[in-house]
This record gives sequence, structure tokens and C-alpha cells, in this order.
Amino acid sequence: MTDKQAEVDNTRLGVERPEYPDIVTVACVNFEGVASDGTSSKPYRLDKMLRQVRDAARQGAQLVVFPESTLGAIGSICDNCSVDAGPSAEHLAWAETVPGPSTDTLATLAVELNIYIIFGIDEVVPDHPGCIHNSAVLLGPEGHVGTYRKLHLGHPLETRHYTPGDELPIFQTALGPIGILICYDFWSNPELSRLLALKGARILVNPTRSAANPGKSDYVRNTTVVRAQENLVYAMSANWTGPSIGGGGSAGHSTIAGPAYPAFNKVFASAGIDEQVIVATLNFKQLGRWYDLFPWRQWRLDPEQQLPITRLVAEEFAALSNDHDR
Repeated sequence: MTDKQAEVDNTRLGVERPEYPDIVTVACVNFEGVASDGTSSKPYRLDKMLRQVRDAARQGAQLVVFPESTLGAIGSICDNCSVDAGPSAEHLAWAETVPGPSTDTLATLAVELNIYIIFGIDEVVPDHPGCIHNSAVLLGPEGHVGTYRKLHLGHPLETRHYTPGDELPIFQTALGPIGILICYDFWSNPELSRLLALKGARILVNPTRSAANPGKSDYVRNTTVVRAQENLVYAMSANWTGPSIGGGGSAGHSTIAGPAYPAFNKVFASAGIDEQVIVATLNFKQLGRWYDLFPWRQWRLDPEQQLPITRLVAEEFAALSNDHDR
């Protein structure tokens, strides 16, 4: 291993790094995107987002997270979309490029306030007309940091509209490495959170649109806590609340959670069903205290400890993939 490789590997082993702040204040928006008269539009939502980012910044937030498809057509049941024909004209009308008009507007605010913003958007790719990604955009003081495209899509509800992404990136920011997953990616595919943690993430962000069903409030809160605790990171789930376009509703209960040494399973902030901005301060020195006792990342990546197990897990996934290719 070269010195450069060793340096890269060492950045993945814990959550404390001298180049990143030890204390970070973050916010999630419990977002209601439908007006009282039952209508919804991109300008309506975007105007509300601008006000909510300013609200969060006024409370000291350095990172503000909005839900899945905050600026998209999610929740709208469209009989004109199909898996074979793709998204309808209505859904394509919601989509825009990244960077694009909405990201430019929010990026200007991010620069003004020296803040990071993550939000969901229906993203259209110029090279692939008729293709929409369910994406989450990360903006910061430096402008457009990156875009994550949802990997796991529900069949056929989401595959009628969206094309899945093909990357699982880590985004380097002045606050430290951030991993983003969207809804189903986060709730039902825990291996993605584990991979992002092993790649160095110290904050996991989950923009979601989790529907209002029995037990859902506990599910949103508890699963966010578990993803944080099992990976010894902080986790944030930002959810819609209120009615959806075309009927139904969302569960709300946006949550910010993580270990709080010596305790497990700390919920630092949690919303209810009302639209609101929740804010919490994360202490990475306190989180780092867990790594003194349980340096699980070091174990999983150390050739003399658990790297063989990490390879075994990768081989098992590869074998399953190969079996289904035959």
C-alpha cells in the first residue's frame, strides 16, 4: 500500500478529522407541498423553501435537508405514465436539469448564507430525453456539490416515472463527508448505509416521501435511529407531511438522530405532523468517543481483522448477481 492509499484509507476509519468542524448544526424540513386550496406548483414550493432555509440559517443551521422530490411530481398518480412508455408530459413538465433554474436559485441562497442545502428534484438529463431521475441535489457555499440519483425504485409505481441511478457517491463538504440515500434506498436497503459509512460518511441524509400508514411515525423515527446507531454516524430523515397531489398523505415526523455516548439511540430532534423546521447540533467528538471502544470501520477494513469478512459479503452479493444473470 502506498502512503497516499494509507492516507485515503485512514480518512475512512472514524468521524473526527482536523479539517472538519467538531460541532455541526443541522436542520430537516417537515415539508408540506400542497397549498390549502389543494393546488401545488414549483414556484409555490420553491418560495416556501427559500423562506425555510432562511429560518434554519437564523437558528444556526449549516446544513438544511428537504424531502424527496420537493420540486417534483411525486405523489401524483398519473395514468398516462407507464413502464413501457415512460413518464407522461405532465411529469416531464416538472423535471429540470441540474444545474438548472431551481438549483441556481437555491445555490445563490446557499452562497449568501454560507450554508449547505439538500433537496429532492425530478431531474431530466439532456442526453437522455424522456428520462427522469428521482434525484437529491447537494448545494453549498461552493455552488453545486453533487447530485445523487435514487437507486431502488418501487415497481411499478416509481418505474413508470423514473430511471434508477447507477452510482453510490460520497460528497466531500466543509462539514465532512456526506452520504445521501432516498427513501426506499434508506428504509429497506441497509447495505447502502453500511457502504456509505465504510466509504467515510459521517452524516447520512435521507430525503423521503413516506406515506401516512399505521405505525409510520414510529417507523420513520426508529429506522433513522437504527441506521445511525448501527453505523456510528448521524442520520437525518426529511419527510413530507400533509396531503399529496391526487390524494393520500405523508407521515411527517422528520428526524435527526445518532449515538450520544455513552447512550445508544438518541433522537436529537423529531417533528410531528405539522409543517416545521427541526434543528439539532451534532457533536463529532462525542460521536468519536464510540470509536475509541468500537472502531468497527477499522476492523472491517483491516486485512488482519475483518477485511476477509467484508470480502466474503461482497462475494456473496456478487454470487447472487451472477446466479440471476444466468
